[in-house]
Amino acid sequence: MTGTVFDVFRIDKLGRGVFSKLIFTFALLVGMSVYVLPIGDTDFSAFMAFAEHAMENMEVFMTMEPSDIPLTTGNIIYLMHIMGADMIILFCSFIYTGVYIRQYRLDHAGNLPGDSGFLIPPKFLIPSSVAKLVLRMVIVFCFSAVIFMPVTFVVLYLFVIFIIILPYVGMYSACYLSGDSSFFGSFIEMVKVTKGYYLVNARNMLLIVSLYFLGNWMTSALVRVLPSVAYVTGPLISVFVALSFGRYVGMVYCRMREVPGGFRKVTTLRNEAGDKH
Repeated sequence: MTGTVFDVFRIDKLGRGVFSKLIFTFALLVGMSVYVLPIGDTDFSAFMAFAEHAMENMEVFMTMEPSDIPLTTGNIIYLMHIMGADMIILFCSFIYTGVYIRQYRLDHAGNLPGDSGFLIPPKFLIPSSVAKLVLRMVIVFCFSAVIFMPVTFVVLYLFVIFIIILPYVGMYSACYLSGDSSFFGSFIEMVKVTKGYYLVNARNMLLIVSLYFLGNWMTSALVRVLPSVAYVTGPLISVFVALSFGRYVGMVYCRMREVPGGFRKVTTLRNEAGDKH
């Protein structure tokens, strides 16, 4: 991990750059498909009229049943298309993390000092095999598909809880896809490895996530003026932020393995060892 924060956003800097370009293009096409090739019915005029009426008349809002909401089957299919595209983009972020860690370990296979300047512990020098990495990616995808809806609910309605758990949850994919921990063991490991880095990770991750919300706000404003441009810039920003988040997780995970507990703890331990001698 270099000393500049801008390195987090250099998503093309991964090996020879071929993989990063492929996954960026794939994720961008998936995001744009929601606008260019939508599946289902994109006409929500009836729902919007109903929502405005319900907000003006609280009695209607309080007494309405789920069956009263005027959403067609096509509307529901389109909403599922949107959620599916978002989930795939999120999964691409996980893939980037796993590939970054593997490439980092291949680059330091000669037991060279890591980007932090410290030697990497031998057990964290072993890169995950391609077959093992792909298998774990499939498992993470299936697991993500199961928890995507609950996580979306937490983000929308319990944002404070989301902020608190983000530094831990963000490290799960790194612990598992790196091959360092088992599926269930990664839940424990993500807490252990974050020790000493929680606050800095919370700050940096929130900064990256805030760029996503800022991009959505700008896209919402742009779609009223230049909708054809917004259909490209919206997915472009989402994919760029997602891969930047994946890159940050991979970068900081490698550093946390090199310097467990943070620089302050390592320096203190070394000073104590020097005093004993």
